[in-house]
Amino acid sequence: MSKKQYNLCRLAIIIILSASISISITLNNYYLPIVFVLSAMLGMYYCRKSLQTRDVLADERDCQVAGKAARYAITVYAFIGAISTFVLMALSQKQGELYNLSQFLAYSVCFLMLLNAFLFRYLSQRGK
Repeated sequence: MSKKQYNLCRLAIIIILSASISISITLNNYYLPIVFVLSAMLGMYYCRKSLQTRDVLADERDCQVAGKAARYAITVYAFIGAISTFVLMALSQKQGELYNLSQFLAYSVCFLMLLNAFLFRYLSQRGK
């Protein structure tokens, strides 16, 4: 498989995955998208293994840019989530749906930050 065929294979898998998830959600079937995502992952893996090229698909600079983008995304989400949590708590008067939403947002920010810390520690130790 050439690089052009590889990109075409990836594009076809993404289009089919998007359409199938859209259709299954409109039919109120929430289990099929899980199967579709797993099968798309297998399809992507097969396309990658079938690729017969020695070209570099991603260089070191791409990985550094992706790392910086992820760090900025986490920082922005944590900042906006923390501010939104306090605003929603102030507006909710400790009752109702706004309070529940603020609690969910607070826990999601904490989970994301903890996940980032654990993955950073794991990956830095693995690199040694």
